[in-house]
Amino acid sequence: MKRTSVVQTFHAETLIISSVLQIGDSERISARTRAFAVQRQYELFFGPEGEQIFPVFAKPIPRWTSPPPAAARQTLHESPVISVQSVRVLAISSSAIVHIGSTSTAEAEARIKHIRQLAGSESSAPTRGRDS
Repeated sequence: MKRTSVVQTFHAETLIISSVLQIGDSERISARTRAFAVQRQYELFFGPEGEQIFPVFAKPIPRWTSPPPAAARQTLHESPVISVQSVRVLAISSSAIVHIGSTSTAEAEARIKHIRQLAGSESSAPTRGRDS
């Protein structure tokens, strides 16, 4: 039996960077994010640094396959409605999904490369380098 979701009040402050807010049923939800961030102690720019290929962006993601169920299961829902008084979300970001309803498939992928470059003990500015 398919159930209906009822939310009396929903409040979200921020939805950014490929995040999904789905109200209602869906067949498939897919959210993908690729982010490259460089944080330096000093303002220093080397041009288009984001064009480098880092392994984190190219590695295949292993897929999980569920084993066959060990036993048959039957579920009886006493109510056809899932009722919630209030949902409050501070922030949804980087391929996160908030869904009120039902779906068959939900996939989310976030690949983030974050580099921090700090000056050494000799107070020298960072030099251009490549992290793996």
